[in-house]
Amino acid sequence: ELQDRKPLTHILQTLQDLNNKKPQRKPILLKIAPDLTNDQLLDIIGIVEDTQIDGVIASNTTISREGLQSKESLINQAGGLSGAPLTNRATEVISFLYDKSNGAFPIIGVGGIMTAQDAIDKLNAGASLVQLYTGFVYEGPALIKKINEEIIRKAR
Repeated sequence: ELQDRKPLTHILQTLQDLNNKKPQRKPILLKIAPDLTNDQLLDIIGIVEDTQIDGVIASNTTISREGLQSKESLINQAGGLSGAPLTNRATEVISFLYDKSNGAFPIIGVGGIMTAQDAIDKLNAGASLVQLYTGFVYEGPALIKKINEEIIRKAR
């Protein structure tokens, strides 16, 4: 498994070593699955600290189909699931990483951001910024405006 500590550390350290030899280094962020256990997430924190990469993108699509109410033929399809079914778990992963790392590195919050409140929840959980995919597909650019307006409204 590429997300296991030893192989992942090796890959990221190799990338960092190459990156650090460049005249202008590029930020390296690790995108992780929401399906990782708490022990695996603790390993991710250790890997980020050991390799000094620039942050984490939490999270990718999920292989979990728990709680879906679609036809079984759809539920059993291969591939990662994105969108609303991912919202809560992605936010939990962000919160866990932020709390256990004491905010030591940037976290880009992604996964199930379908509303302005979803984005705010990820920021409140410890995300430094958010990234949109499925919500943007379904809501279009108006979602970005709604998120920004809600953040400004809540900041007042």
